[in-house]
Amino acid sequence: MKYVAIVFILFFSGCSSLTDEEMWLKVEQAKNANNWDSTRIVSEQILKEYPDGRFAGWARFALAESHRFQNHPREALNNYKLFIDKYPDLQPAAVSLFLVGYIYGNNLQMIDSARWYYEDFLKKYPKHDLAPSVKLELESFGRSTQEVLESKFQRNKEITKQ
Repeated sequence: MKYVAIVFILFFSGCSSLTDEEMWLKVEQAKNANNWDSTRIVSEQILKEYPDGRFAGWARFALAESHRFQNHPREALNNYKLFIDKYPDLQPAAVSLFLVGYIYGNNLQMIDSARWYYEDFLKKYPKHDLAPSVKLELESFGRSTQEVLESKFQRNKEITKQ
């Protein structure tokens, strides 16, 4: 454990003298290793030192992901929402919006909030690959797993007849 702490300190000790691109490479390495503490720390540093830099949006998304994977749903929500507001044109905006709805519905059991974000997702991204999942989530609110599966089976049966 002592060696992990030493490596951790050495890993981050030089971050303040790094460019935003070099720091972003460290975030990518940490994410690829599922090291969510490192992902969080370096992402926060990018946002602090380069708040308007070219990797700031990606750092915000990585920060949200680190909180999600560390089971900190409220922190993840805050960062996904900040990402959506500030970087709506970056590629993970749709995924961020989906995850906001998902966290509200599945982690926090705040169904009205989840419904609002899922409906917003369908308005903004009706043809996105996640749209069927969003529709299924919306249909499943207030229903048992068995009811959802039976409904899906019935729908597939009707499609097959056509």
